[in-house]
Amino acid sequence: MEQLNRFLLLLHVAAGSLALLSAIFAISFRKGAKNHNLAGKTYFWSMMAVAATAIPVSILRPNLMLFFVAIFSSYMAYAGWRFGRKSRYIMARQPYVEWAMLVVGIAMIFSGLVQVFTGSPMGWVLVAFGAIGLQFAVQDLRGWGKAEDFGTRISNHLSHMLGGTIATVTAVLVQQLVPRLDPSSPFKVIVWLAPTVIITPLIIIWARKVKATQKVRLFQK
Repeated sequence: MEQLNRFLLLLHVAAGSLALLSAIFAISFRKGAKNHNLAGKTYFWSMMAVAATAIPVSILRPNLMLFFVAIFSSYMAYAGWRFGRKSRYIMARQPYVEWAMLVVGIAMIFSGLVQVFTGSPMGWVLVAFGAIGLQFAVQDLRGWGKAEDFGTRISNHLSHMLGGTIATVTAVLVQQLVPRLDPSSPFKVIVWLAPTVIITPLIIIWARKVKATQKVRLFQK
């Protein structure tokens, strides 16, 4: 069992590293270009691999935080991929995945608050990620089945994909920094939340500009 856990962790780290690199490349390439599409597909499948390895690890070594964040990041990557594919934007299926994310978001917030009230400040991390996941799930459900213009669709694509990237960046920082901190150090919470606090405003600005101008480039006139 321990060997299986180590193997899954190795795959998890490799998939997370590939997801981070492909996200950087996807942002750098022009939307619609072959390089962008290839980087986007690589990012999507890497994020699916991240979740597929993180969930069993979180069960083998019970870790509620890892379990919830894996679901959150995989949902963001999936929804971002859906918005990025025009042919898959309006789907015939029922929004079961979106409803599931709504339930998970509520569960994350509840679990986080329980941890906070029992003396664990790390609960705020679950509250933050849960609130973001819940907000996106509600937004996606409200827009389900509606045809939207290019700017709105790509704005949704960007915000979801980059939201998933926040989880990937967070995971890298946590793996590198948190083990070096004292178990009771309050800086653990800062490490977990810093990428969200720093990157989220940039995502909002970019997504709003795309929606308003119908242009993807952040600094494009």
